[in-house]
Amino acid sequence: MTAKHWHGGKDADGIFWLNLDVAGASTNTLSREVLDELDTALKVLEGDLPTALVIRSAKPKGFIAGADVSEFALIASEAEAIAWITRVHGIFDRLAAFKVLTVAAINGFCFGGGLELALACRYRVARSDARLGLPEVKLGIHPGFGGSVRLTRLLPVAQAMEMMLTARSLDARAARRAGLVDAIAEDRHFEAAARHAALGKLKVKRHRVRAVLQNLAPMRAMLSRILRRKTAEKVRADHYPAPFALIDLWARHGGRRKTMMLGEADSIGRLVVSETARNLTRIFFLRDYLKSATGAPTEPVKRVHVVGAGTMGGDIAAWCA
Repeated sequence: MTAKHWHGGKDADGIFWLNLDVAGASTNTLSREVLDELDTALKVLEGDLPTALVIRSAKPKGFIAGADVSEFALIASEAEAIAWITRVHGIFDRLAAFKVLTVAAINGFCFGGGLELALACRYRVARSDARLGLPEVKLGIHPGFGGSVRLTRLLPVAQAMEMMLTARSLDARAARRAGLVDAIAEDRHFEAAARHAALGKLKVKRHRVRAVLQNLAPMRAMLSRILRRKTAEKVRADHYPAPFALIDLWARHGGRRKTMMLGEADSIGRLVVSETARNLTRIFFLRDYLKSATGAPTEPVKRVHVVGAGTMGGDIAAWCA
């Protein structure tokens, strides 16, 4: 199988290794084109089922950085956003319902939509340098490719919500302890570990009782009040609506997969076209620009003005002097 962004084939064990290598980019992101190609690949494989399916990155530094943020600006309306999210839900649901074992082989960074894709797989095997997270709140939205649903069904809700509300990432070992990944391997054993899982030899005991109990209505009511209070101590709802929208989404629909998926699409539809999301997306690109623009000044620096005489300001002034 060869497409613009995806390629792969079967090995001697009948395992299909599907590699993502976004053309013309140093990092894998999930653009519409990339996701459409994934859907086509899954349809083809459904017609000729392999023994198992392993999804991995052909980029040495990381798995998938998330959705293609540049496409956010192309979304003109709430209805258009909902339609697109619903389309992605269908693709990831196809992966989740695949009739053979599916494995996400995660190397390096795995953020946002990349982690949501991995959550749709049966197993997640991480290289020891992996780092996983859902940083969408930094862009004024929350996980929208089914992540809010799958994560709160996999992990204890308090832990899942903390990951999404704080945008805090986990290294491979912390993710393994949490139950987010099923196995960790050093680079030299990474492919063998993914093969081990694909052949059904990885035994994982998932403790989902706590997650199920916390998704019941009485627990949702209590936990959502605590989450709102703690979140309100850090951010204001009128400035950052996404964390509160995520809490409301779970409080209303937690534990009911279908209705929460619909609610997730509606919530993202409202958030992604909001002024907050537009501004935070602009800041995201400005930061990227500043990172690429760093370097030596073209003219020699003759004067330095330090505003503020605290510890940092004083040290900067002393260093310059």
